Amino acid sequence: MPANFSPFFRAATSNTPYDYQCRLACGEPSRTAGGDTGRPCESQLISIPTGLGKTAAVVLAWLWNRIHLKRDDWPRRLVICLPMRTLVEQTEGCAHEWLTKLNLLWDGQASPTGKVGLHLLMGGEDADGWDLHPEADAILIGTQDMLLSRALNRGYGMSRYRWPMHFGLLNQDALWVFDETQLIGVGVETSAQLDAFRRFFADACPELVSTPRAFTWWMSATLAEARLATVDQPQPLAFPRTELTATDHKLKPVEQRFNARKPITPSVGLKLSSSAERETTAYAKQVAALIQNQHLAGTFTLVVLNNVARAQAVFLALRALGVPEKRLALIHSRFRSADREHHQRLLFASGERIVVATQAVEAGVDVSARLLITELASWSSLVQRFGRCNRTGSIDNAEIVWIDLADDDQITRPYTAAECAAARTVLHSGLKNVSPRALAKITAPAEPRVIRPVLRRKDLLDLFDTSPDIAGNDLDISRYVRDGDDNDVQVFWRDLAGRAPAPDLPAPVRAELCRVSLARFRAFFDKLGKKNESKAYRWDPLDEVWAYARTVRPGGVYLLDTRVGGYSAELGWTGEPTEDGGAVVALPLETKQVSESNSADHGASARSWITLAEHTRHVANAVRHITTALNLPQTAATVLATAALWHDLGKAHAVFQNALKAATPPPEPTAFYAKSPHRAQPYAAPGFRHELASALAVLLAAPPGQPARDLIAYLVAAHHGKVRLSIRALPGEIPPADRSAARYARGVADGDIIPAAAFAALGLDSPDLALDLGFMELGEGPHGPSWLARSLALRAQYGPFTLAYLETLLRAADMRASTDESRTP
Repeated sequence: MPANFSPFFRAATSNTPYDYQCRLACGEPSRTAGGDTGRPCESQLISIPTGLGKTAAVVLAWLWNRIHLKRDDWPRRLVICLPMRTLVEQTEGCAHEWLTKLNLLWDGQASPTGKVGLHLLMGGEDADGWDLHPEADAILIGTQDMLLSRALNRGYGMSRYRWPMHFGLLNQDALWVFDETQLIGVGVETSAQLDAFRRFFADACPELVSTPRAFTWWMSATLAEARLATVDQPQPLAFPRTELTATDHKLKPVEQRFNARKPITPSVGLKLSSSAERETTAYAKQVAALIQNQHLAGTFTLVVLNNVARAQAVFLALRALGVPEKRLALIHSRFRSADREHHQRLLFASGERIVVATQAVEAGVDVSARLLITELASWSSLVQRFGRCNRTGSIDNAEIVWIDLADDDQITRPYTAAECAAARTVLHSGLKNVSPRALAKITAPAEPRVIRPVLRRKDLLDLFDTSPDIAGNDLDISRYVRDGDDNDVQVFWRDLAGRAPAPDLPAPVRAELCRVSLARFRAFFDKLGKKNESKAYRWDPLDEVWAYARTVRPGGVYLLDTRVGGYSAELGWTGEPTEDGGAVVALPLETKQVSESNSADHGASARSWITLAEHTRHVANAVRHITTALNLPQTAATVLATAALWHDLGKAHAVFQNALKAATPPPEPTAFYAKSPHRAQPYAAPGFRHELASALAVLLAAPPGQPARDLIAYLVAAHHGKVRLSIRALPGEIPPADRSAARYARGVADGDIIPAAAFAALGLDSPDLALDLGFMELGEGPHGPSWLARSLALRAQYGPFTLAYLETLLRAADMRASTDESRTP
């Protein structure tokens, strides 16, 4: 491994680092030239022009300090948050190459010590288990939808019961990088508030958590730092700032890019003046003709339209003009991954090609077109688009043509007519060249002040509770994730043969999910209703069925029958129901995993019979490994070890043991088992949760004076993510027939017994214990405060991030032990 940063950077990228890249990794200029120094990690601003290696700068700075120098003040998770999926996959490819060259890439199999995991957070039930290794160094890459929703404890496109794990790991011991902030919308304000909250809660309990808090880097060529001045983050301008200096400008590659000529002219006689379908179709044909006339053989032409529908129309118009399929691509974010990859291969290829795109290529995409044709947009977006033309300054005949749009919000969307009018004024001010040097001399038009929702501390605390309301709905976080018109859902198709989906239908996997804007999916949803077609289905974890979706909510995952249409492999999402009997092609499934439900215990199966004592020992060993690797304070290690000892005691409950032993008798009929080599039978008490019984046992039977009793009970209850702040019965639960007046919840009732022999099997001392659900009552009871009061007190004492982080550590240990128990020896 190289001894100082410059050769380290060259080993990864084959390039010599710029001065700003050295400063980001090593600190002040006096230390950039040599040595093995690093710098403390802190939140900061990074304002660097396009094409000058911002992604390499942040990834290599983190690798240098965290991995090479082993600095404990740098977080072990690097979280790269991007506005668009196209950027996610490009960034993942670069990071994979750099880690491979440095021999740091973790293969996911051997020990992660000394290696770095690389993970995409994209949604789907086939996502890898990065959250099972909280002690591992990792790079996490995703869109703002996937990452911010997880940071707010409402992760889009994932099991709701895993929300707290991602919430805990993304808000503790993580360095967030928000790239291309000008495209992130309200996510900028949300990120600023989250950074402030992490700082506020950082010192809540140093006796439990010694890992670094989460920090934030905001990065863009057009950084609008004033938007970071939120109610809890009043002075973002005080953050350190990394930008180009005179030393950078003296470097030949920087000068060549900075002076790259990009002549710009308006299109003649071409302007979209109406959003009517007929007008749009005619406009698409005119744009296609312009492209055909301006494109030069053997070169790369990039066309950027402001919305998916117009991009699709221009793509079809070019096909009608005879542009060969092998030289024509369509890039937007509304494709399934396999179909999108087909088009993206052409985008990143060499040689002659025409690529029609939306804002998906606007920023960060490393391509360099000879000809850029773009619709009018906001000034910051246009600056980013200009960066995709003659990116390196090596094209002598580069040119940019811009197309005017009428001052109508329906036409200029997703930009406002006012933003576009301000950009038009600049373009008409005698501007002939838009090289980075020329742009640096222009005073950017003031962006219209947009009043966006701001996440407050009370909102964050409310989001800690993951229980749905009594109607089954969750708190809506969409207003904190994307601007109102920019929210998405995810859709997948299965061949249902016109019938309702079965409850055991395999859960969706990443490859079959298609992101769709909320507005376009609602329009499609309404069209299906008018045709009396079956509408979309959504998974109901309470009733454990695929239910008709009565409404459409941001971030939701919806199932459609292939027969209803709405999608084309060539065009992506079309929003048009099938008229001719044709169907969307369902992708072949590589998994049989069903969607998770409230009562399911998928972890109750193993390669052989595993006793309760054996499983507890395995989990305790995993906890010890994690807490040692994290170098947690002894207080935290003791709390987690105690929670591991008690976590599955509730499996000694008769409901669990009877279900586990019903199919096949175990080797020792009277022993208490945690796992069996077959799937457990349905519980006699619907909705039964063994972890509730375990948590009640902690409160009722732990030794007098047990330190942190309430925290241990909470961690035990939360170790499957299904019993957390509240204890309440689910719809359809009924009390035992012989105790109709008893309190009951989650399959547990007053008077249920945990046998003394089960305590003894774990080395604990207690007579037969009769469970008491008085804790679900509000106010003080015979055993002290209610469960809710205890949970809220823990949240107030430790803060939401630390509490979720601790529950994640126990969950990760339990899941790792269960995974090992399910493997063939």
